[in-house]
Amino acid sequence: MGGPSARRLSIPGSPDEARVIQERVAREVEAAPPVAPDGMRSLAGADAAYSADGRTVHAAVAVFSFPGLDVLERSRVTRETPYPYLPGFFAFREGPAIIAAVRALARRPDLILVDGHGRAHPRRAGLACHVGACLGIPAIGVAKRILVGEAGEVGEARGSATPIRDGDEVIGMAVRTRAGSRPVYVSVGYAIGLEDAVEVVLSASPASRIPVPIGEAHRIAPEGLPGLPPAHHQT
Repeated sequence: MGGPSARRLSIPGSPDEARVIQERVAREVEAAPPVAPDGMRSLAGADAAYSADGRTVHAAVAVFSFPGLDVLERSRVTRETPYPYLPGFFAFREGPAIIAAVRALARRPDLILVDGHGRAHPRRAGLACHVGACLGIPAIGVAKRILVGEAGEVGEARGSATPIRDGDEVIGMAVRTRAGSRPVYVSVGYAIGLEDAVEVVLSASPASRIPVPIGEAHRIAPEGLPGLPPAHHQT
């Protein structure tokens, strides 16, 4: 599976090499023409969990119809954790397993919602950027907390949103997906505009704080589900 730009995610040998890769991915994301979500018929949610010793990462992907949000397919992959725990470099820790889980699907999703940041990242190249760019699939980062930048107060009503700014640059949006719940932090991952990304996230979260596809991926990442094939261990 994969579009014309599909490729492997390179694992760096040092933080300096990681920054060089991130800077390249950031340029790719900036140059990618945005795809309108009007024709999208499927959304994948992606999340990852770790073994107790942190040596293996379990990545899960759940594909739902859009806008109906009926589950279509699930995939789960286990890999050895390829990169140490360093804030700002989670793409190299979780990205390879998530990409493998997407490639294990029978059908190519139209868009991927990633539990993590996109351009709301110090080098504008969070996990969602790497996943989208490597697969050639539009992607959105949906995070539970801010990594870089600041956001103003978000209105209490569902759908309220305020920009996340890093200096003079808008790098994402803080979005209230459910009244009474904390906002989520939405940013462009790959090949989608920020305004469209916010609308997709709201459509995928009709009654929950976290988009339904990510919630399902989060549920199956640690242990899987009855009837789901065992996690395929890849080194």
